[in-house]
Amino acid sequence: MTVTSAPVRATPRHVPQAAPRNMARLLWVELRHNAMPLVLPLIAVIFWFDSYRIAATLPPLWVVRLYYILGQGHALIDFAPFVAGVAAWMGSRDGRRGTGDLVTATVRPRWEAQLATWAATVIWAVGAYLVFMAVTLYLLARPIAWGGLPWWPIAVDAVGVAAFASLGFALGAYFPGRFIAPIAAFGGLFAMGTSSQIGFSASGGWALILPTMSNGNFGQDAGIFYTWLPDLSVARVMFCGGVAAVAVGLLGLPVRAGGPRLRRSAAVVTVTGAAAAVAAIVLAFTAQVGPYGTVIPALHDAANDKPIPYTPVCGHAGIPVCLQPAYRPYLPDVTTALRPVISQVAGLPGVPVRASQAAAVFAPGPTVGGPDHVGQIAMVRGSPPVLYMPLGTIALPSSFGAVTASFVSQLKVEFAHALVTPGSSYGNPAQQAVEAALLQHAGISLAAQPKALGDTPWPLMGGGPRSAGAYPPPVAAAARRFAARPAAARRAWLAGHLGALRAGQLGLGQLP
Repeated sequence: MTVTSAPVRATPRHVPQAAPRNMARLLWVELRHNAMPLVLPLIAVIFWFDSYRIAATLPPLWVVRLYYILGQGHALIDFAPFVAGVAAWMGSRDGRRGTGDLVTATVRPRWEAQLATWAATVIWAVGAYLVFMAVTLYLLARPIAWGGLPWWPIAVDAVGVAAFASLGFALGAYFPGRFIAPIAAFGGLFAMGTSSQIGFSASGGWALILPTMSNGNFGQDAGIFYTWLPDLSVARVMFCGGVAAVAVGLLGLPVRAGGPRLRRSAAVVTVTGAAAAVAAIVLAFTAQVGPYGTVIPALHDAANDKPIPYTPVCGHAGIPVCLQPAYRPYLPDVTTALRPVISQVAGLPGVPVRASQAAAVFAPGPTVGGPDHVGQIAMVRGSPPVLYMPLGTIALPSSFGAVTASFVSQLKVEFAHALVTPGSSYGNPAQQAVEAALLQHAGISLAAQPKALGDTPWPLMGGGPRSAGAYPPPVAAAARRFAARPAAARRAWLAGHLGALRAGQLGLGQLP
């Protein structure tokens, strides 16, 4: 039988596809020969020194400990420069070794081979971040008895690590050379440093999309009184994911990357990534700071505004004092602070019958810690009157150098201020004098009060002790005169004049 007369075999309808299997094997090879594991021990040391070590010394509240790591973006700062540098090294491998023509001439499309190397690099980087973060959360959680974790901010940094790896890889692929890795690493460090500086100074707009944005992105009592708002984190995931997609898609656009169909796919990936990044920036411009954090209307879920139910823990300081269970370790300090002030006024008209912790909130609106909004400072509200205390706004002991004594003094000042001044202003001279006398008998001398007042968040009106360094002489004289009267005489005067004093109807000359 001649060759021409041989029967032609019909092509099977379903030809087995070996590409996925081969791609998986190629990915496995790239995972085994990737350079990223070599730098992970260095990242681990820096992550421990910069992120975990500091967070472990902060008060045992998730929102406090993770604000430094996630709210200010230190976890991403620790990873970004190294990930970008190693990814650039991997992306430039073929061009750096002079094998670009060889790999371009192979049967497998160039972009497909690059995707395997890129995927292996990203898997190592993101996997290491997730492992480091899991260990960190486990260690930080040991003294924490109450509260939920911010899963969305953790996801933001994970996608951010992928974005830096993708940008570094694309940079190395387009500009191969032995110096591209340190250039990419320095670029990552510069980007993180610039982002942090902008995050400290900016208050809104496009800067909200930055993963190191420090203002308005971490609820002060998030995960305790109310859930973590995911709005801004979702936009950040969109932005970082879009940037990563653009970086990967650009690798498939050149003619050498593959055939027309593959390049069209790369174009779709690039355009989709760019659209996601732009959409995230546009959404950031619509963001508004609400009571519990940053709200993006298009992404906001009203269910996240519901309070987290809890059973308070209570003590006694002349009146019942109840706190959210997460603040249980500070209950003795709170009762110690309130007791000497309450003992001077307990039972008088308008004096609180109990003290209850309120949620620390960002902007005006109903709080989840009480029936009235109390903002950033303690206030007396309701009938019968109740003292609402947003402890989340006060520097807790062990918080960046704060000590128990300053925490107790702050609470004394806030309670005395809430008792004689109904609003958030500093108060008129008569209110200042009475407050100073109450604080003196509560254990804070007149000379030490300006320093204690300097830690308070309410705005001063001209001539306050925080700006002048001491009470004005007429106020100081009236305070000494009122403090010198017998306790029974002070109590009798407050019983008849506390309402008028709170309303601002009394002057210094009307004090006894």
